Amino acid sequence: MPSSLASIIALTFFIPIAVSVQFNNFNVTREISISPAASPRPGKQIVDAAYQSFSIEFSFMSDYAGNDTHPNHFSRQVIQNFYDISGAYPIFRVGGSTQSSAIYYPNQTEAIIDPFSSVASDQPSHTFVGPSWFQSFRQFPNGTQYIYGLNFFNTVNETYNNIGNGLDQCVLEANAAYKTMGNSLYAFEIGNEVDGWGNGKHREGNWTVQRYVNQWNEFATAISRNLTGENAARLFQGCAFEAPRHINERTDWNVENAELDGMHPDKTKTVSDHEYMGANCHYTGAGPTIEDTLFDRTNMLSRVWYHDYLGNATAESGIKYVIGETNSISCQGAFNISDVMASAVWAVDYVMYLSSLKVSRVHFHMGTRYRYSPWQPIVYNDSAPHVNPMYYGNLFNAAVFAGGNKQTEVLVNETNFGAYAVYKSGSLDAIVAVNLNIWNSTLDPVARPYTALALPEIWKDAKVSRLTSPGVDIASNITFAGQYVDENAKIVGHKSYDKVTGGKVLVGAGEAILVQR
Repeated sequence: MPSSLASIIALTFFIPIAVSVQFNNFNVTREISISPAASPRPGKQIVDAAYQSFSIEFSFMSDYAGNDTHPNHFSRQVIQNFYDISGAYPIFRVGGSTQSSAIYYPNQTEAIIDPFSSVASDQPSHTFVGPSWFQSFRQFPNGTQYIYGLNFFNTVNETYNNIGNGLDQCVLEANAAYKTMGNSLYAFEIGNEVDGWGNGKHREGNWTVQRYVNQWNEFATAISRNLTGENAARLFQGCAFEAPRHINERTDWNVENAELDGMHPDKTKTVSDHEYMGANCHYTGAGPTIEDTLFDRTNMLSRVWYHDYLGNATAESGIKYVIGETNSISCQGAFNISDVMASAVWAVDYVMYLSSLKVSRVHFHMGTRYRYSPWQPIVYNDSAPHVNPMYYGNLFNAAVFAGGNKQTEVLVNETNFGAYAVYKSGSLDAIVAVNLNIWNSTLDPVARPYTALALPEIWKDAKVSRLTSPGVDIASNITFAGQYVDENAKIVGHKSYDKVTGGKVLVGAGEAILVQR
């Protein structure tokens, strides 16, 4: 790991020029000139149009999708918007902490039984699903694929709800999912964040990466044999570990060691890590803030460094590295941080930076009761279904990766400002800039500071799509290219673009722009 973050946030490919003038009635406080290369450096990963995908908490899938008699039309439209913009449907990982207490009962008539310990609980205490549960996996638009989260109970003498043999239970559920989901099944994920086990609840205290991989292979082999008759079928997303922070020792819990210990590409399509920018988990003292959690890129870059290392370390294995669960603040988000405009702006910068590394896909996590969810799928707390600010950042990202075959290079890498070159089929296609300086809706809009981005001459006729709102502290009046999402999840309003003026384009504090030739 670098001795300091200086090498991570080094200023590259631009010349900063200090200014403090009014430019076309805007308060332009600085200027940055960029000169992106005509093509990306050799070895940059190529990503598809579904690069930014999603993760739904297991127990809330029926809320998001509905069933055959009551499909969730709001979610369906939300997802269709991504296809209309990018040409691809996101891949949905359905899993999370509630998959660790979920049991499949083939004779259960209800689709799902998931009692909550209190009305304030974010998650149910346990989840029981029956055959009709799988109706939810055919409600999203045709062509949507899923990563299905299986439980990882103890193989024998599992005491949780008297299951008995956990391996048999896992194979039983995998069989039901495989037969009902068909081609919409992208992969199975066996267990969630198992690196935090070894506490006596899920596994004994001598729980190691090697023991995990041995058991994982036992489960994956049994499932493969049951479904295909072969000992190995490439049906699995491995690991699903918590945010990686240990990479120095051979016994550290990370995807590199899991592969070295026997998680091989004969069964594994992808390996997954999780990541959040901070925590809202019963902390004491000062909690996360927009300024020091989402809008301090040093925080983001210091966390992403581990994914950069692990993506490169596993690149030659034939197993793709993904961030299978992520969002702003862990433990379901924080009010006035995860549910306001700041989260959308952060999401653009975060996904753009990850796409420049060897991270092959990113899944934003959500749940019906979660503060950081891109959209609320059903009526909850007297609030009708609606999209949240994060969704606008997700739409922006879909526009960046539209059509797929994209590569990303970092152009500007400051503490509160990032800019990127986006290539399609090896040729320069777009520029993205993100201004992560705080601007609140209570301030005088005339004083909002702007950074002028000076572009090469060939960009003089480019169109500029702007993600903006009156401030990063609110959840309303957000637009992307002049449009917004209405109460039916439709993208409405006249699409409008800014122009490059005098070879420059402005990026206000708390805004992101997409510049396309």
